[in-house]
Parts: sequence; C-alpha cells; structure tokens
Amino acid sequence: MNWDDFRFFAAVARAGSVRGAAGELQVNPSTVTRRLEALESRLGVMLFLRTNTGLQITAEGADVARQIDVLGEQLNQLDAQLQGRNQRLEGKIRLAVPDVLAVSFVLADLAQFCEQYDEIELEIIPVHGNLDIANADVDVAILATETPPDTMVGRPLYQVAVAVYGSRKYIAEHDVSSEDAAGLAWIDWAARGEVMGFYASLRERYFAQSRVRIRCDQVFMQQTCIRVHMGVGVLPCYLSADQGQWPEPEQLQRLPQMPVQKSPTLWLLTHPELRNARRVQLLVSLLRDVFATRQQALLDDYL
Repeated sequence: MNWDDFRFFAAVARAGSVRGAAGELQVNPSTVTRRLEALESRLGVMLFLRTNTGLQITAEGADVARQIDVLGEQLNQLDAQLQGRNQRLEGKIRLAVPDVLAVSFVLADLAQFCEQYDEIELEIIPVHGNLDIANADVDVAILATETPPDTMVGRPLYQVAVAVYGSRKYIAEHDVSSEDAAGLAWIDWAARGEVMGFYASLRERYFAQSRVRIRCDQVFMQQTCIRVHMGVGVLPCYLSADQGQWPEPEQLQRLPQMPVQKSPTLWLLTHPELRNARRVQLLVSLLRDVFATRQQALLDDYL
C-alpha cells in the first residue's frame, strides 16, 4: 500500500477541494485527483461524492479522516519522544577512524569526552583503507577520501603530509641516490581503496624501479617494517617526528626523490539520521576541534 496516498486524501479533506489540496501540497490538481482515485480504487469505497458544487466527504471518508487524525497525533507523540531521546546524553556512538589517527591524535581527547559524558558508550572501529559505509553501521566516521559517500553528511577537515622514509641504517647500507630507486625494497600499502591508489601513484612516479617486498594494511605495521630496516615506503610525516624515542639506526629519514605530498582529504562524516542527536553533535564538535588544533602537526610543519 502506498501510504503517501493518504497524505493526498487528508489534504483534500482539510481543504474541501482538489485545487485547495494541490496548493497545500504544491503539486498539480491532476496529481491530487489521480492519487485520490487510486486510493478509492484500492480501498473499494468512495471517499468523496463529486457534485456540481464540489466534493462532499462520504461517511466512509469521514471515518478514514478521523483515523488519520488519530494516527497523526500518535506519530507526533512518537516524534516528540524520539526527539527527546536524541537530546539525552546517553546511548552508543559507533566511531570509525583510521587507527593511526586515533592513536596519534584522537584517543586522549576521547578519554576526556568519556569522562565528562559517562552515559555515552563509544565503540571505536579501526579503518584500514576504504570503509564500506553502506554495510558498516557507523554513526560518525573519519575517512581519507576525495569522494565522500553520499550516504553520510559532513565536512572536510585537512590533508596529511606524507613522504617516503627509510631507517638510517637501511639508507646507509643502500644506494638511495638514484632517481629511479633501483634496488630498493618497497614496503607497500595493501588495504584496498582510494589511499592504496594514491600510494601506488606515488611509487609509480618516484620509485618505479623499487621492488615490493612487504605489503601491509596497517600504517603502524608499515612503520615498524621500515624501522627494522626491511625497506622504504610512504608514511605520514608526523610518524617520523618522535625520533628521540628510537635507537639511532631505527630513526626514520626522508628520501629526497619525492617531495612531501598531501594525502587525500580527511572528512568528518555523520549518519544523516543522527546528525541532530545531541550526543553525536558533541562528539563531532570535539573531533572538529581536535583536528583544528592539529593542523600544523598533520600538514603545515612539513611543507
């Protein structure tokens, strides 16, 4: 049953005419007539008498109108209940975020968020490569993409500076001066999606003669492979910053063949049906502030 036909019927009942209903619904009168006749045909009853002076509602039509009024009131009450629930600072939020961003930038601030709003439960879903939003059942997501999914709403944040790094020991033991990087082992990105294509284009342009030795779908695993001298690869520049924490051979050094590049844009996205929920609004506001204060560490320091 097409429930929308009842909306057309209710408009005619309120206005007392097809033309009045058409004006209320902002459609052509012929559309109202067609939908009304379709409803009468499906129900097997006449809802209005057509007279020389206009439409006259029948007893059956008046009964349908009363039922619609009752249903409308119930729906309004349900809407008010749900709106009130949306404003309560409780319930679950499923947040999808690349694990490297979560660990490096987000978790410390989320700890304060959880302490302040202890009735909100956060479920953090690590993202490797692209996230299948349609099947992921997430409420808020941070994704690196130039084509955000149309199933979510949001805004761009920032890009991330990336470069090719090797450990100091690996660079000292290999000829990294050749333009085509022949003979270098490449630590590749294995996760499917837009980031994989971006990394592949960088290798093709600047390190075409390197040989793929390891493929990883986690940035921290890539970083570790590079630190233990297995090869070179693309990393976010901020992962090279804490040099003092590592023994000198494992410290990272940028290779000169490729200038610092900008990654696909980070987007902060929300499920459209939850964007007015107060708990989601608070989390989104926090994440915007987190990345606004980290722009220099993500990008500006390395350009």
